[in-house]
Amino acid sequence: MKLFKSVLKYITLGVVFGLWFGAFLVPSPEYVPDYKEIRSSSYTISEKRAVHLSLDSVVRIFSISDDSIGLSSLTGTYFEHDGDYYVLTSAHGILGDCSRVMIIHMEEQVSCEKITIIDRTTDYAVIKTQEMKTRKPLNLRKSLPNIKNSYKLLDKVYYTGYPNSIGPTTWTGTIAGTSGDYLILQSYAWSGSSGSGVFDERGKLIGIVMALDVGKTAMGTQVLENFVIVVPIWRIDWQKAFTE
Repeated sequence: MKLFKSVLKYITLGVVFGLWFGAFLVPSPEYVPDYKEIRSSSYTISEKRAVHLSLDSVVRIFSISDDSIGLSSLTGTYFEHDGDYYVLTSAHGILGDCSRVMIIHMEEQVSCEKITIIDRTTDYAVIKTQEMKTRKPLNLRKSLPNIKNSYKLLDKVYYTGYPNSIGPTTWTGTIAGTSGDYLILQSYAWSGSSGSGVFDERGKLIGIVMALDVGKTAMGTQVLENFVIVVPIWRIDWQKAFTE
């Protein structure tokens, strides 16, 4: 009988502890952590700035082709210049005209006012849009890098994007080299990451994700998802982009 009472006591304590654990420690299914809750505090001050700028300015872009058959999803960086708001992204994901472009972050969405420049050779576009309440725009003048300091081999970089329509997710990597007028990063990307702003450790916007490298072997064609091609920021014609 004493053994039975002892077992019953431990079972009761276990049930009470389980209820307390479930009520107070386990998040409910509806719980979604805010960005601020999942940002690590273990970065250096410079790294923290770069990650926060990347997260706070990222947007998702949808573009529909003029015949309404094609749909693309890509990433962009929201920024401010002379009191107006813009998004920098990749040109290859813009399938139709401005009226068929939508810029989104979570539940907020704004439309395209004007595609101020689209360079399909270099592969970038600048879209004029409205102010977004859920985003913090980059100050473009303060965000542009010193070219001599921001493109060093094996320097760490950060970007936030929507690979395979998942995210936003934030990635780190290093500058592995150059290929012609483009940067090569050792990082990760996939379809949907195109247009993501790439930041250096100083929080400077050094480029945008363009594509992945593709290699051919005896086994066939393979996508090298850890070799990321980036359009460096100095290739963007800002003067033309802001000339109405």
